Amino acid sequence: MVLGPKKAIQHVPSKGRISIMKIQNFTVQKRQSAVTLVYGSLLIILGVISMIVDPITIVTNWYAEIKEGKFIYNMWSNPTYEVFSDVYIFNYTNVREFLRGEEKVLKVQELGPYKFQEMRTNENITIDKERGVMTMNPVIKLKFLPDKSVRHYNDTIVVPNIALLAISTLLADQGLGYLANAAAYYTIKALDSELFKEMTAGEFLWGYDDPLVKVASSLLPGWIDFGRIGIMDRFYAQRREEVEVELRDPKKRYSINTWNKLPGLPEQGFTTLNTSIPCNRLKGTYEGLMLPPNYNTSNPIPVFRKQACRVNPFVFQEDFMGDLGFRVSRFKMEDSAFNNTNRYACDCTDHCLPNGFVDIGNCYYGFPIALSKPHFLDTDPKQQAFFEGMHPDPVKHASHVDIETRLGVPMALETNIQVNLAVRAVPGNPVAAPLAQRVLPLIWLSLYCKEPPPEVASILRLRFVIAPPLLLTLEILFIITGIGLITHSVLRVWRPKYKLVQTQEDKPMKVVERRKTSLVMNMADNFSDDELAKEAVSLLAIREEDMDLPDLLMNES
Repeated sequence: MVLGPKKAIQHVPSKGRISIMKIQNFTVQKRQSAVTLVYGSLLIILGVISMIVDPITIVTNWYAEIKEGKFIYNMWSNPTYEVFSDVYIFNYTNVREFLRGEEKVLKVQELGPYKFQEMRTNENITIDKERGVMTMNPVIKLKFLPDKSVRHYNDTIVVPNIALLAISTLLADQGLGYLANAAAYYTIKALDSELFKEMTAGEFLWGYDDPLVKVASSLLPGWIDFGRIGIMDRFYAQRREEVEVELRDPKKRYSINTWNKLPGLPEQGFTTLNTSIPCNRLKGTYEGLMLPPNYNTSNPIPVFRKQACRVNPFVFQEDFMGDLGFRVSRFKMEDSAFNNTNRYACDCTDHCLPNGFVDIGNCYYGFPIALSKPHFLDTDPKQQAFFEGMHPDPVKHASHVDIETRLGVPMALETNIQVNLAVRAVPGNPVAAPLAQRVLPLIWLSLYCKEPPPEVASILRLRFVIAPPLLLTLEILFIITGIGLITHSVLRVWRPKYKLVQTQEDKPMKVVERRKTSLVMNMADNFSDDELAKEAVSLLAIREEDMDLPDLLMNES
């Protein structure tokens, strides 16, 4: 077919010209509708997938992975939780009257708090990916905060002579016989040691000189490895410890596997796991730094504290809304945690303590150290009757830990424990007879952390307060927008709308427009009006009534 000479667009018959533009416009709209349909489908798929896979959990798991240089690794290496320890000393106010027999009970006065900050670091962290464990060397130090303390180191106090009472009780427990104990008695008298000593609070906590300690450290260097004796000094004595923590098992993640390469406490009678009991089994316990994600609140949390040389059970108490805007679970120490009938109690056959006291002497040179709740809370009433000035408070002296159980992050804690000295005597060594069968209160400690560090709080708030509604909004927006785009594209194909282009007189033609105009003019040269309209109808199945459109471009002359 030979194309004729170009004609002006206004010479093309009106109905034919409209049909050709319908062909062009419909083709463009169909292509645009297909693109819109694809975008709408992708948005709906993205919204649905987001609801199914929960991207917040995926990002959280990635963020919580323990890997050198990442946030959780750094938190284990150098925890930024601010942990404080308030120490209260029991000052004995009627010692002379009691020893002379003028008074039947010992009067004590609580002095404190002496405030400290506990500094915890975990050195030499090593991750064994093949075994799925992490090993480290924990180091705990105390920093005295005189400006925040109510009392000070130079306070003068009267307290039991720990060295004398501990050594005489230890000798009595050994069953050495009358002559041996008598020899010990005369040695003690020769050294001029007394049952109670006047000293400063600083000496009592961090070490005072006593001739008995010097003799013991000289004669028994493998047993007594210190020259001065102080309660906090012995509790926080720096020893190299090695802890292995479980990482692979999601149900036991962050639990202790071994301590100093043993899964139990030999000081409490551990030999093998098969014969172990909850009292001396460390495998599966926690230090409280982190718990497994999605921790089941129906399970108690066995918490091990090296200084206490004991596993203490914490049971679920309640859920509550925390200050950061999400729910927190509170676990409290079992009311019977220090009772002889508790499942975490150690076996005892000789020199068993009254109910409410826990013997940890084997962890401290064999000294008769006993733990209890502060002010003899929930202890044997007979022991409570020996003292005046004890005021047990179930609320003030209780222990608890607050956990965000979905991630296993500790939010706050408060652990209250009292340190006592259980005194025993034998006929050959009557030096401790006035105090025999009594458990003497020495100090009680409140270890607490009121809130997580700011960086942890910000992450938790983002994870549980900000991210969930934001993600839900985006998911709904994706789905609604996708449905809208799909609906719009279907309607454009089903009922297309046409727009007539401007003539050459109204608007300068571009290159593409000139080509289209040439096509229209050439088609007009070769087809009559009716033939041109029928050709458009056959191409697009345009209804006849659509061809009855008025000539909108121009009036034919």
